[in-house]
Amino acid sequence: MTDMVQQLTYRLRRDIARKINHLPLKYFDSLPYGEILSRVTNDVDTVGQNLNQSLTQIITSIVMVLGVIIMMFTISWQLALIALAMIPISFGASTLIIKRSQGYFMGQQDSLGQLNGHVEEMFSGHVVMRAYNGEQRSIATFRQLNNKLYGNAWRSQFLSGLLMPITQFVGNLGFVGVAVGGGWLAVQGTVSIGGIQAFMLYINLLNQPITQAANVANVLQLAAAAAERVFDFLGEEEEPPDPETIK
Repeated sequence: MTDMVQQLTYRLRRDIARKINHLPLKYFDSLPYGEILSRVTNDVDTVGQNLNQSLTQIITSIVMVLGVIIMMFTISWQLALIALAMIPISFGASTLIIKRSQGYFMGQQDSLGQLNGHVEEMFSGHVVMRAYNGEQRSIATFRQLNNKLYGNAWRSQFLSGLLMPITQFVGNLGFVGVAVGGGWLAVQGTVSIGGIQAFMLYINLLNQPITQAANVANVLQLAAAAAERVFDFLGEEEEPPDPETIK
């Protein structure tokens, strides 16, 4: 996974370097250099770091869920259905939060690029800015961009931070449902007490990968926002080639 992610980031940087040489000058006039550099550095690094952390967890979580579900059905299919009924509820709540927070993650990356662009321009043109008494305007613009970045960052982190407690709460509801249903099946003589105890352990094992999936969803949202900015840059219209001179 590490090799694959590094290959991906290498290709993204290579494609960006090639793209820069084919873009018209009007594109560079329309955006500050810091904004372009942010896509080459911050966005590509964000994609690589977050994918490197999440891909392995995704694979292990899928294997764990499949193994636990198989073992649950070997003990009791009734209790297995009660436990699995909590999974759609958990994923449904997670989907709603992800849809709401994705826009803030995208805004966070955009605000970061704009802030980097402003800082790069102010430092590179510091003498000119001071000569024309632009300090106050520069500070005001910096505060505006910084507040925008702060607002998008805390909203995205707050919403994504709700995923883990929500999935744990839904998992606990499944634990209660299995306890009640297992007690009823034990009275009927369908399931043994030892089977219920083993099933409780599998419930805990099932909640772990679901909680990990919620954490991975947070990471992937930031990676998706950064990747979207990179692909937008790679999709810009290129300068047409110069016509060949006929001799």
